[in-house]
Amino acid sequence: MSSPSSWLFSDNSRYSTRARLLFMGLSFAIGILTFLLYLALWYACSSSRRRRQQQRRGVVGVAGALDEGGDRGMSADAIAALPAFVFARDGGSGEPAAPALDCPVCLGQVEAGEKVRRLPKCGHAFHAECVDAWLRAHSTCPMCRAAVGAAAAATATKLQAADTTPTPAEALPPV
Repeated sequence: MSSPSSWLFSDNSRYSTRARLLFMGLSFAIGILTFLLYLALWYACSSSRRRRQQQRRGVVGVAGALDEGGDRGMSADAIAALPAFVFARDGGSGEPAAPALDCPVCLGQVEAGEKVRRLPKCGHAFHAECVDAWLRAHSTCPMCRAAVGAAAAATATKLQAADTTPTPAEALPPV
């Protein structure tokens, strides 16, 4: 059986075993670093290409995104204009009890006497504090992602002002 003719593997080489192992380790490390450099360059190029494409699409679709609500968040005035009521579990004077309501944002149950905010377009209801925090960061419903814009809030406020008969327990849509 013949031994390999390479200087790296031959026993009669003038290089010690330690030097050969060091050379192999160094070669391996250089290969890994080259691969990592390639990945870093690929990531930088692809992310800049993606950013340029989004900017091109963003210039064309900015008006549409703002009209549909986008995902920029809402002002405090627009959030305050959304309809809110105090949740009453018991029906009171002979009225049936309202169904239990869970807040999908905090995953907690709404108790009697807590302030609840109902989104006008989709009708989903949440704890007022929970949905207010969500709406400061997003301008869509946390459940169905329907746009909740200033126009919808103003319409809901007008409708709420026109309806002056308070109801102790409002009928809630299924969640």
